[in-house]
Amino acid sequence: MRLPASVELPPVRLPAFVDLRPIGRCNLDCPFCFGPRHDVPSMDEETALRVASVLRDGGVRGVVISGGEPTLLPYLPDLVRELSAPLPDGRRPRVVLSTNGLAPLRAMERVLPGLSWIALPLESKDGAEHKLMRTGVAPHRDKVLGLLREVRKNHQHVRVKLGTVVTRLNTKGAPDVLDLIEDDGSLPHVWKVYQMSETNYGADNRDWLSIGDDEFEDVVARCQEAADRRGVPLRVYRNSTRTGSYFFVDPDCEVVVVDEGGERRTGNLFERLARGTLRPAELITPARNAENFDGTYPDA
Repeated sequence: MRLPASVELPPVRLPAFVDLRPIGRCNLDCPFCFGPRHDVPSMDEETALRVASVLRDGGVRGVVISGGEPTLLPYLPDLVRELSAPLPDGRRPRVVLSTNGLAPLRAMERVLPGLSWIALPLESKDGAEHKLMRTGVAPHRDKVLGLLREVRKNHQHVRVKLGTVVTRLNTKGAPDVLDLIEDDGSLPHVWKVYQMSETNYGADNRDWLSIGDDEFEDVVARCQEAADRRGVPLRVYRNSTRTGSYFFVDPDCEVVVVDEGGERRTGNLFERLARGTLRPAELITPARNAENFDGTYPDA
């Protein structure tokens, strides 16, 4: 249920950092995806811009726009513009676009001016491993590398996070993804390695994709060696420390948080705000929420 735009919402303090997932649809079909189901209807433009206004009025200092694939939204430039507007205290929030990197450069140039960070995926140095991970469009890896070089060269106000999800398919090639970037000037500002989240499509496929904690830590150690050689800060996402870190707003405006048991839907954002029942401290751990965002997307 979506409340009419005419309904006034009481003042509320939101978490410092929010993940906005306005779309489930994607032009890839990755077996480990933890985003919303692809057949979930997308958030319409009016609702998305209203969510952005609520986040700004609530003092949210950083927003990750993800999905699904957010570049498939025709209103994405307007959403980025709204999210990057100054906060009530005059500061500008950090706006991050998490994308698979397949959008044409002309489309990206419409959103890059409003971004602080862009998050791009590379899963393996080995081409065959990468194709098994990122399924649906080829050549995905080459497109990502091209966008990475373009952003680092011509959009230097935008910082780059490179993400690598570790599954049974890429334990060999994941630690060597930085070898694909020969020019040090095109290296990402942060490289983050993710333990596969057993949520949504990841839950469907965990029996044949997921690896144990010890094997994951072995891969992390090799990634750390590679990151140290190239001078790139490495960050690590572990399922064991995710509880309390994330505050999602999904395509249907449901507030979703992560507990020990996985993602938990907690009610419609607008309805909870109208009733005054949205209490972020009861849903997330503020210190973890801040540590997760600031560690991944530090302020310039």
